[in-house]
Amino acid sequence: MKKLLGFSAVVFLFSMCSTELDLLDDWKETTVVYGMLDQSIPKQYIRIQKAFLGPDNAYDMAQQYDSINYVNSLSVRLERLYNDGIDSVIYFMPDTVYNKEPGDFYAPMYVIYSYPQSSTWFNAAYKYRIVINNASTGNEVTSTTFIVGNYAITSPNFTSIGMASNNPNYRPEIKWQSASNASVYQLTMTFHYHEKDINNVITARTTGSWFIGEVESSSSATNTESIKFDPNGFYRFVNNSVPDDNNVVERVCDSLTFTVYACGQELVDYMNINGPSSSIAQERPSYTNINNGLGVFSSRTKNSRSYTLPNQSIDSLSRGRFTCTKKFIDHNGDNFGCQ
Repeated sequence: MKKLLGFSAVVFLFSMCSTELDLLDDWKETTVVYGMLDQSIPKQYIRIQKAFLGPDNAYDMAQQYDSINYVNSLSVRLERLYNDGIDSVIYFMPDTVYNKEPGDFYAPMYVIYSYPQSSTWFNAAYKYRIVINNASTGNEVTSTTFIVGNYAITSPNFTSIGMASNNPNYRPEIKWQSASNASVYQLTMTFHYHEKDINNVITARTTGSWFIGEVESSSSATNTESIKFDPNGFYRFVNNSVPDDNNVVERVCDSLTFTVYACGQELVDYMNINGPSSSIAQERPSYTNINNGLGVFSSRTKNSRSYTLPNQSIDSLSRGRFTCTKKFIDHNGDNFGCQ
């Protein structure tokens, strides 16, 4: 009798357990936010979408417009805070972009939220809080960040920068003012030139960006930051960026534009955690500074300054071992090429 009761109890216990697991049960709204406030651009943008869950293939669902986009249900405001009190408020409005390339998510248009720039409204002395309300569900998402302050490239304080020297230890140096609320700076360069073809048609060209280096914000007493670099890196970059073209008769160097990007700590943390891993253990913690959501809300800005090349550097561009096949003329207007 005891054995019968024990067996009955086991049967009853297992009969209470379902063999089916409903992975779609208890759905919770998850808002994904990506925003970089930048007072150096004419318009501010915030990317807001939703994580989705459903019975179909995830790649198929991602191609549906309403799977990833909120449709006319969000109120997006940006509060300017001073001493934790609201000083002023602006509202971001839906703004459709129509040129998204095909990919895993819906294309060719997607929804972002934008606000026309007002340089006087964005100031490093304030803190900024984004508040996203879903009128349909009552869900609220928030995040705060400081604005990276303005700064300028200060050196070289001339119109030209040398990329060639008789001193083998010579390193060009770009200096700029420290920016308030900046955690990391990145330095890039673009090269501008024009070329004449066999039909005497002159065309202006600009290369992509050469990433020169990165430096963390310091507590320098001089309130300046700087990066030195190998000048041969410039000539290698030109060699890789300017194509050999039999239809080109000659090329002329116009200028070099150096750009310093500065970003806030939240973006640095996001990039560090989500960047490529060299560890055998590939699992890592996810980063977000979005309350009741996912993503990153931070600040960045940039400053640029253009320089010409002095004669010695122009001659090296024309006849140097890295770029002598590119048909750049020297400072006398001659094109000797590789000798």
